[in-house]
Amino acid sequence: MVRGLDKKEEKKENKKEDAAYLKSLEKVFQASSKEKHTRFYEFGAWRQSKRKTEFYDYARKLEKEMGIPRYNPDLGIPLGQRKIAPYSISKENAVVEGDDMHICNNAAIMQLFDDIARTAIMDLTPIHEIMQKRLGKSVTPESVNRVMEVWNHTIGGAAAVQEHMFEINPMLTKDGYVKIFSGNDKIMELIDKRIVVDINKLFPPEKASIIKKDLGDRMFALVRIPTIAVRNYGSAMTKRWAATTCLSAFANAYGISGETAINTLVYTLRHQTVIGVGDTIAVRYGRGENSPGGIPYGYICDIVQTDRLYPDDPIRYTLDVAEISSILLDAGWLQEFLAGGLGAPVRVLFLMSNDVFDSVVEHMAEYVLNRYGGYGKAPKTLATIEEIANEASKYCQDIYETSPLVCEMLFGGSLRSRTLAYSAAIAGGLASGHPMIGVEAGHLSQMIRKERAGRLGFFAQDQFHHQGHANDWTLLTDQAQIMEMRNASYPDYNVVANLTTFPSAIAGAYIGRGGAYACNPVIKVAFAENLMGFDFANLRKTLIKGAMREFMPQGERDAVIPSH
Repeated sequence: MVRGLDKKEEKKENKKEDAAYLKSLEKVFQASSKEKHTRFYEFGAWRQSKRKTEFYDYARKLEKEMGIPRYNPDLGIPLGQRKIAPYSISKENAVVEGDDMHICNNAAIMQLFDDIARTAIMDLTPIHEIMQKRLGKSVTPESVNRVMEVWNHTIGGAAAVQEHMFEINPMLTKDGYVKIFSGNDKIMELIDKRIVVDINKLFPPEKASIIKKDLGDRMFALVRIPTIAVRNYGSAMTKRWAATTCLSAFANAYGISGETAINTLVYTLRHQTVIGVGDTIAVRYGRGENSPGGIPYGYICDIVQTDRLYPDDPIRYTLDVAEISSILLDAGWLQEFLAGGLGAPVRVLFLMSNDVFDSVVEHMAEYVLNRYGGYGKAPKTLATIEEIANEASKYCQDIYETSPLVCEMLFGGSLRSRTLAYSAAIAGGLASGHPMIGVEAGHLSQMIRKERAGRLGFFAQDQFHHQGHANDWTLLTDQAQIMEMRNASYPDYNVVANLTTFPSAIAGAYIGRGGAYACNPVIKVAFAENLMGFDFANLRKTLIKGAMREFMPQGERDAVIPSH
């Protein structure tokens, strides 16, 4: 028995020593978690990394070819005291180099951004009403099938009216396609099965029933424009590309001509029926619709499909939401889109590696079950917020103070505070079934940690947590929105980090209250099927493929360039 500990405390101590995250960390750092001292200046700086060594060799060749200085890590401060350890991806039995999880080095991550940017949904019901009531056309299953056939032709940049127009090589746009879905099974039974998103096959029966009821009889078209289109013209092109190619399909299938009829369809298609994944954001950001900064937090939760494929593992879903949010918002939006340059890949990796974040979230989920008797059963009160924040803060701080290897992996206050904020947000949502409880628990956990540790991370990291306590509760039309519909360009926040707090709370709340989607059934169905591109139901596996250089992206130009 450890001196000074009773049996209960000794049991806790032994459990901590056997924790999965310690085994993972000891493996990648090749050191014992019990060691209190380490040896500095012996690691070899950047040369200990195979990938950085590869980069260095490439750069020397480029210098000879281009005649200008290129990548040279010796120009930095290579003191050699940092262990550049690989990352063991939690629960996946795979080890990757950190550099391979940088957005620009990982083809799967790039495709993740592209697949969201190139997605739009078209509500076909208003168009069909115009066809029938305004233009006197009959809308039948046969005509719908004809429209979809032509649309899958035009979506790739092909002509449907004038054959002498210049068209795009189909191999460049092969990942562009259109499918159709509705909540009415009787309607879908009459449509060509090749172009149907089958909700009954994709979702568990209970979830499928909820989604179909909420979709009703309306008919929606899932539109994925080609990856090369958003690469060339930006994400704001998606809604226009969808509308223009749809117009060509309807004009061809129904034999429509004449200025008045075409103008009516153009206005309806471009402004009334097309639904983007990301909202318009502030002009000063210089980004169009469908960019990460405009995606509502609730939509991010519905883009993730883990809950659909693994309904019996709700914690896996919350982990995936936190991870994809960290990619889109922390590493993507805040770093790459707004700052540029070095994109801290650790913002992606620290949540999914070495079992650390998994262990914290699993502990908090267990705490919620034991404390409140199940998910979604805690009262929506300040007391619940305080209990969740205190437990998460105590547990995380305990790990940080007793395990040097955890602190070596989470090598700055920034990463340690994120681990705490996101796990507290998930737990608050799980406990109450309400995202506001989760978000406030995340905010409060940061205040507790700052009081205990003296700081969080870099300058101003805690600023938006202070602001959040006031601004989260407002619904003034020029300042706010319900939590699920807010996005990263939300006013009144000076956000420099920790944006993932919001989707984490929403994901936890969705699991806490049950149901089939977090925010919007249309978005949930739209990402339930992806013929070519990123697998939103198996996030970690797909990212590992990208890191191992096994993921084949879309939108490549091989069809029109020399063999290489």
